[in-house]
Amino acid sequence: MSSTRRTLAAVSRRWGRPELLAAFYPDARQALREELALTAILASALRSDGSYVDVGANKGQVLREALRLAPRGRHLAFEPIPAVAAELARAYPSVECRQLALGARDEQAQFCHFKKLEGWSGLRRSPRVSDERGDPEYITVSVSTLDEQLGERTPCVVKIDVEGAELDVIEGGRTLLTRAKPIVVFEHVASASALYGAEPGAVWDLLGELGYETLSITGEGPFTRQAFAANTTVVNWLARPRDAPSRA
Repeated sequence: MSSTRRTLAAVSRRWGRPELLAAFYPDARQALREELALTAILASALRSDGSYVDVGANKGQVLREALRLAPRGRHLAFEPIPAVAAELARAYPSVECRQLALGARDEQAQFCHFKKLEGWSGLRRSPRVSDERGDPEYITVSVSTLDEQLGERTPCVVKIDVEGAELDVIEGGRTLLTRAKPIVVFEHVASASALYGAEPGAVWDLLGELGYETLSITGEGPFTRQAFAANTTVVNWLARPRDAPSRA
């Protein structure tokens, strides 16, 4: 990052004005558009007592907004890094926080925790983060599934941010997604999902099988399989059920 960009980013954070950075840099503009779109989706989908599920909650950046919009909801957050999970539970005492990774099956697995870049941590190590930048440590975590953890709950929104493991999380939530038909907001970058052996269109295929159509989080789409697999600009996606039940 250039010195000018670092300075502008610092000013943007200090003043709480992310649009200052976004005005000059395309990637920052896209990130800001996606952040605003996510807020709009949550506002549309969550009643004051609606239920929100956060898979890969990190420090609760999105969870905070869900709580604001649905203060009477029964929310559930998953975070496998012990210290981060404990911090999350302290910060959001009304939320059920579980120290777990989610995937396609129950197991114990090695997890790469980047102590300097916790948001890049995952069940597979990202090759984009060096030892110097990330300060990695490898820990053993418990992995469960959405189906097992949610039981008969009926969430309105499920958010998935797992650094490439989203296909496994969705696979482990087949019953939930088929039964409850929540809106699914998920991060997907083909190079990250490839670390888990997933083809670029595999997430689209599975969501389609479960009765969902896939759009960019900012509303473009629905995407065809070919367009989804070929896309290199969208990071955050929206999957909506084709036959969404009434939540009145």
